[in-house]
Amino acid sequence: MSNLFTGAENLNIVWALLIVEECVRNNVTLFCVSPGSRSTPLATAVARHTKAEAVVCVDERAAAFYALGYARATGRAAALICTSGTAVANYLPAVVEASQDAVPMLLLTADRPPELRETGSNQTIPQPALFGDFVRWKFDIPCPDAQIAPEVILTTVDYALARASSASSSGAVHLNCMFREPLAPTSLPFSPSYLQSLARWLQTTRPWTQYAPSLPTLNAETARELATVLLSAQSPLLIVGRLRSREEAAAVIRLAAAFRLPIIPDIASGLRLGGVGENDSGEVVVLPYFDQMLLLPSVLAQPDVVLHLGGSFVSKRLLQWLERSKPREYIVADPTPFRNDPNHQVTMRVQADIALFAAALIPTLLPKGEGQDIKPSLKPSPPGRGQGEGLQAHVKVLSALSNIVVETLRNAHDEQERTNAPLSEIAVAAIVSRGIPDGDGLFLSNSMPIRDMDMYADASRRAVSIAIGTNRGASGIDGIIASASGFARGLGRTTTLIIGDVAFIHDSNSLLLVAQNLVPLVIVLINNAGGGIFSFLPIAAHSDIFEQFWGTPHTADFQAAAAFAGLRYVAAQTTQDFRIAYKAALELGRTEKRSTIIEVRTDRNTNLADHKHLQALIVSGLQEYRS
Repeated sequence: MSNLFTGAENLNIVWALLIVEECVRNNVTLFCVSPGSRSTPLATAVARHTKAEAVVCVDERAAAFYALGYARATGRAAALICTSGTAVANYLPAVVEASQDAVPMLLLTADRPPELRETGSNQTIPQPALFGDFVRWKFDIPCPDAQIAPEVILTTVDYALARASSASSSGAVHLNCMFREPLAPTSLPFSPSYLQSLARWLQTTRPWTQYAPSLPTLNAETARELATVLLSAQSPLLIVGRLRSREEAAAVIRLAAAFRLPIIPDIASGLRLGGVGENDSGEVVVLPYFDQMLLLPSVLAQPDVVLHLGGSFVSKRLLQWLERSKPREYIVADPTPFRNDPNHQVTMRVQADIALFAAALIPTLLPKGEGQDIKPSLKPSPPGRGQGEGLQAHVKVLSALSNIVVETLRNAHDEQERTNAPLSEIAVAAIVSRGIPDGDGLFLSNSMPIRDMDMYADASRRAVSIAIGTNRGASGIDGIIASASGFARGLGRTTTLIIGDVAFIHDSNSLLLVAQNLVPLVIVLINNAGGGIFSFLPIAAHSDIFEQFWGTPHTADFQAAAAFAGLRYVAAQTTQDFRIAYKAALELGRTEKRSTIIEVRTDRNTNLADHKHLQALIVSGLQEYRS
């Protein structure tokens, strides 16, 4: 390993190599590098390191979102490298998202030396505090100096990455790296004994300081208290927000089966697209269309106990219904310490790893002293203390109502396929959810794409292992293409991105990232010539101001955008067109590693009418059940 430092021309290069090497030893191997002069030592170190993978991105904003998407797929931070000045500021939107959604990220920003700060020197701004409270930790690394021991750099990188990847509060960390000239690897001799104190480190591949993982869990007393509450519930619900792994998803299913809890799965949970089981087979009850069941809330019993696992959820209808329902107990369990309580109704919040939370709760159902390593099947347990006919009736009603929505949507989707109707945005969600291969990635843009997939995606599949990516921390539409590209890179599998036209325009320069990405994207671009989601809001009734400021029509040529980046382009007009185009794009992604843009042109007013028509059919079915 000492060969890495052999021949290092100056102390700037040595420090940069120390930073990159310690990142690699901490399993941070992807470096998103944007060109610049002041960051030359860091970029040189990445270029020289055999285990460092580099993605070069001319736009720092896109680079940061690429790193964000990569970390979502892998759970590991990527490192970002940029020059000084406004280049650094371009990281802010992705840093905000990483902070809000606890995604690890390492910022290595180059800076001018202290003698040039606050002097009007070119490309010099106050960088150390630029990200405010949105970073988990920040440190201003001084200019390389032979009087500062090299292990100072190593322990700083180790601590930064420990903070970035904390099980309880992952997020971005910022190392601001000052460099004096020479920035290029030109010769400026330094003492050959400088690295002698690292002799042991140089003979290993371990970080200088290893931080043992620490997972928040549930103590026995709290587990018994929670179990008592859950077992007393007559109309419980289990809401599942964003989960971080298939292991967490499996743990949630075991917990639901053990306590007989009906599941409301958010699209980001990994449970929404099927593969869990149905009530008629004796397995856990999953309610994929609960948002649509709430179109007629009077048919639903008020929940007495709500258990909410993981992150937040997409459905606004669900949030409003919970606020009106006022359950006597609302329990949230999540690995982070951050408050997730927009309705101010949480009665207990547990900071715990989801899998460990389930593992602590399930044994409370056993007689004292029996096996604590229980691994229950999906078969529900018999009703517990306080449970019984009330719970069984609750589950039966929910299952019946869910089946009404399932059947209504299935008939609507099948009718569109049979008649080869003009393609609707609802149909896009149905066709993608039916056609995406197991193991692939699915990245959903904010506004209508994620809502349509949450509300209308087909949930009949039996074996599903689709990785879901979203930017729901701050729910912005910026950086979506870059995020999906990084997500695909981290996942290592073809990824489908569903995105609206405004979000696409916002991040169109990231098509260059798609073109060079090692893993292909299938970009389903829904073009309704503006901001389609605003047609669903009260402002749409104010026609004198709506179109200019909310509808925001445009004349963007997306075929030209595809040509600009050298990407394959297809347009689809009917359901059959889209199904064929989507299947072909997936095949090209798998066999030739080619990315495709499929443009779907829709009309905003028609889309609004489609949603209202389908929801009217669902309400009609629910009303028949009630009568």
